[in-house]
Amino acid sequence: MICPCQDKLADISKLYTECCEPLHIGKVKAQSPELLMRSRYSAFELRLGQYIFDTHHPEFRNGTLDDYQQSAQLTDWCRLEVLESKYDNVSGKVNFKAYFLEKGKLHCLHEISNFILDKEQWFYTDGKYQPKTIDKISRNDPCPCQSGLKAKKCHLK
Repeated sequence: MICPCQDKLADISKLYTECCEPLHIGKVKAQSPELLMRSRYSAFELRLGQYIFDTHHPEFRNGTLDDYQQSAQLTDWCRLEVLESKYDNVSGKVNFKAYFLEKGKLHCLHEISNFILDKEQWFYTDGKYQPKTIDKISRNDPCPCQSGLKAKKCHLK
């Protein structure tokens, strides 16, 4: 399976087992804010609430583990687009767009996320949302997840 954080139309896309899974199972730690953000996106798509909770810095969390696990179950994520990533040895920012489907409409969550390095581990702290966009997806349009299928045979199924 291609990792959810990857561009499925790219010439080279990493497999989940070689990309985010090692982070999700605790085998390795993210080496940059972008890698952490990508792994968090994959965790949202794969509904891994524990990972999302664990990688949100404790001083910035807004809820319990149960809240994070419930949140991970609610949204049908379908694509990630990283626009910019920069960091130094203590903090970083990642500008990204994450696309999700809700009631037959494609929504775009555009956020500039903040990260800090604490005890040699990157954590998400918070983010600034950019204006939200919504597009209606027709059943015969290509699915926004880039699967190559029509939306009606993929995420609108």
